[in-house]
Formats: sequence, C-alpha cells, structure tokens
Amino acid sequence: MPATSPAANRAAADRCPGALRLAEAADGYVARIRLPGGLIGAGPMRALARLAVELGDGRAELTSRSNVQLRGLAAEAAGPLADQLALAGLFPSPEHDRARNLLASPLAGLAGGPDLTAIVQALDAALCARQRLAELPGRFLFAVDDGRGDVANLGADVLAQVRADGVVVNGLAVRGAVMDHADTDDVVTVMLACAEAFLDARAAEGGTAWRIADLADGPARVRAAVAVRLGLAAAPQPPAGSVGPAPRPVGAVGPGGTAAVLLAPLGRLTAVQLTWLADRVRGRPARITPWRSVVLPDLPDAAGLIGDAADLGFGVDATSPWLRVTACAGRPGCASALADVQADAAAFAARWPDRIVHVSGCARHCGRPAATQVDVTASSEGYQVAGV
Repeated sequence: MPATSPAANRAAADRCPGALRLAEAADGYVARIRLPGGLIGAGPMRALARLAVELGDGRAELTSRSNVQLRGLAAEAAGPLADQLALAGLFPSPEHDRARNLLASPLAGLAGGPDLTAIVQALDAALCARQRLAELPGRFLFAVDDGRGDVANLGADVLAQVRADGVVVNGLAVRGAVMDHADTDDVVTVMLACAEAFLDARAAEGGTAWRIADLADGPARVRAAVAVRLGLAAAPQPPAGSVGPAPRPVGAVGPGGTAAVLLAPLGRLTAVQLTWLADRVRGRPARITPWRSVVLPDLPDAAGLIGDAADLGFGVDATSPWLRVTACAGRPGCASALADVQADAAAFAARWPDRIVHVSGCARHCGRPAATQVDVTASSEGYQVAGV
C-alpha cells in the first residue's frame, strides 16, 4: 500500500466554521449551521431570521452544501447562538456539529424519484449517536441521490444512489430499493461504515487527511474495507450516458405544481425573506438546495405564489441571473478579497447565460460549486476568466 496520498496529507488545520467554532471575517464572525439534506421547518427558519437580526448582519447565506451561514457576528456570540439553535432543534450534538454534512436530491418525492427524508433523518441521527464520527473533518461530505444525478456529481465522500435496481453506496450494492425501515437502516449502516473506514485509513496515514480522495488509493481502500466488513459485492455499473447532468428547475414544479423552487440572489436571504418562506411551509419541511435556492413543498397553489416571491426579490424563472451564478463574500466582508464580487456577479451571469459561473474575490475560490463551468477570479490586475 502506498505510504503517501496523491493529494498529500493536509498540513493545515481544518478550519471549517460551525455553530460553536466561528470563522473570523472582515465584517465580523461567521457561523455555519448544518441542515442535513437541506431540510428546515417553519419554526427553525423563523429562528434563523430572528438570530440573523439579533446577532448578525440581518441576512442568511445559503451554501453549496445546503447549509446556512450567519455573518457579522460578535466573537462572543457562539454561546448564545448555540443555545438558541439547540432550542430550535438545529443543534442536536455539539460534538458532531461540523460532521453533519449531508446533501440530498432536493426534489426527491416532489418531482419524481423516491422521498429521501427517512434516509436523511436516520443517517443524521445515527451519525450523532456514534462518538467516534465526531472526528470527521468539517469537509467530509455525505450525499443521497434519488437517481436523477443532481447531487451524485458534487464530490461526496460517501454517496448513496437510489437506483431502480436497488441502492448503491460508493460502488457497493445494498440490499433492495429503499422501501421500508429495514432497507433504510441498511443504507445508513453502509454509509457510516464508509466513514469509519475513512477514519481508520486516515489514522494509518497520520490523521491529517480531510477527504477520502486525500488518502492514497482512498476510494478503493474504503470500498474494499467496507465490502469485507459487511459482506457486500460491487454493484453493476449503469450504462454509459444513462444519467446526464440534472436540470435545475425553478418556479412551480411537481405534478400539478404543488411545490415551488425559489432562487436566492447570490445565495443571500434577508430576515424578511426568511420569515416569508417560513409562513409558507406546509406539511413537509422546506429544502435548501446545493445551488442556493429554496424548495417549498406541499403548496396549495405554487403558481399563484410566484408573483409574490418575485416582488420580494426571489428569482422565479429560467431567465433569472441567479439560476447559474454564485459568488463568495468579496469586499468588504472578506479581507482577502480584491473586488466587490457580489456587485459584479450579475453582469458576468449575463455574459454566459447558459453556463454555471462562480465569481471569486481571490484565488482561494471560497464557496465554489463543484459544477462550476466558468471561473471568474479577482486579481490585482482585474478579473481573470477560466473555462470559456
């Protein structure tokens, strides 16, 4: 077995922020609140709106991992913030705070595909119940894809794909399709076994790797270890080209238009917008998507809601510049940024309306989505463009 990883073990500390560990920025401190599967109910959403005003700059940021960030916090805000998040049900385990990184297909069960809520909630609960998994780095990522391929290509360390012929986790076949509680438990068992195999391999290499890909032959080693431990076989590969890039719908979706996808401008929501969304959550929770939009399920009239959403500043159709452009904090929020990228982002989206564009204030490319096609990066000599 090779002694060194292809990416080399990370020498720097993992500084991903959480609700307790805040990250310092030029405009104050940043807290990241994990929302496994992007799921958030009306009550927690109202709590975030209130905390954004009381402790932060009045806004919430949606991230490419379906989480939410609050900015402009005081250094001493971590304690009061954690207390309020716990009361809202958003902070179930302080030890596992930064490990609860879980993506799920946002339209699963709403516009085709099976509902993944049971897997998401079971995985989150089981993760928080295992003390050792609190050691997972803040960049380690789980994902559950409902077969449409929308989160399968976002670089997850542990990926469960719910296919017509069953469930596949990191290339291993899991018994049956997810149809009952027992099958959900099987999927969770295999996903967490992959995470534990990563920790074993990580310790053997010195304990500094952040991702499975950082390990020498990481994916193959993890897959082999889990296959032996659980007696699993490799899953058959789907036909080439059978799953293409998933579309990113916006507006009314689902049979009869019973759900709505609303775009947050550059992933930022005001407290007013958050409260408006919370007032329209019916039945199932809202879902934050990895492309920084919000899905509202179970609406009596999604099409009728679109006009009101547009008046509040949401993007509501495929012509919106917010469908395919993202940007980091930029100036003045980030001391490393060389430009006010949020102010400039819409113009770049207009230049490449059919491409996924990310605008970065510096070469670190913070918040860059995995599916980015055009990179626009601020430098001391102006913007540099790659991918066109």
